[in-house]
Amino acid sequence: MTGRAGRDGIGATGPTAEDGMVTAEFAVALPTAVVVLLAAISALLAVGTQLRCTDAAATAARLLARGEATGAARAAALTIAGEDASVAVATSSATVSVTVRAPVPLPGVGRLLHLPAMSAGFTQPLEPGVGA
Repeated sequence: MTGRAGRDGIGATGPTAEDGMVTAEFAVALPTAVVVLLAAISALLAVGTQLRCTDAAATAARLLARGEATGAARAAALTIAGEDASVAVATSSATVSVTVRAPVPLPGVGRLLHLPAMSAGFTQPLEPGVGA
């Protein structure tokens, strides 16, 4: 008996019709798994950037509402959100609003893939005795 196994599968020496199916399935599944993994990592990085922007805006607004200097509030926001972030401050007679916008870092694929920048705003009433 050459090339094929008998009915009981004993004595198989040659290729069968199913040889290579695992390789083909792996070749299709691996790129899909990589794309899904990159998408999950990108989503986690975007959420982390969003949370940092929210924390930075809240911190800066609280500092400004207490009467701290605008430069100190901006520095605090940039420390939290990252040096690439931008900080916008708007003050009215009763409130101060801070908006922080930061790009989402994508290590390894940052030059090829760009996610939209994340931004967050926070409005805080001014403390009594603090003027606009």
